[in-house]
Amino acid sequence: MTGQPRDFRVILEERLTLIQRIASANSEHLRLNQIASGMMILDQKDEVEGADEDMRSDERDANDTAIDQCRRQIEALEAQLVVLDRELAKATER
Repeated sequence: MTGQPRDFRVILEERLTLIQRIASANSEHLRLNQIASGMMILDQKDEVEGADEDMRSDERDANDTAIDQCRRQIEALEAQLVVLDRELAKATER
């Protein structure tokens, strides 16, 4: 029985779960971008006030790393979705 195509309902359930994971990752990406934007505003404020030190460089680096990781996660999830959608298309053709 191996190699049997999966039922389209099972594929749809998996697709729904995957869409939820993508939405969650996109929400996290937005949150991280908002943090980055906030740091840029604080940098501009520091420039106006004449601050010499970059007090947020460690935070900025950590946030940039998190943004990159999140972006890679979204890309991987979207690639899984493409594969799943192909499987779903085949299942509905049967």
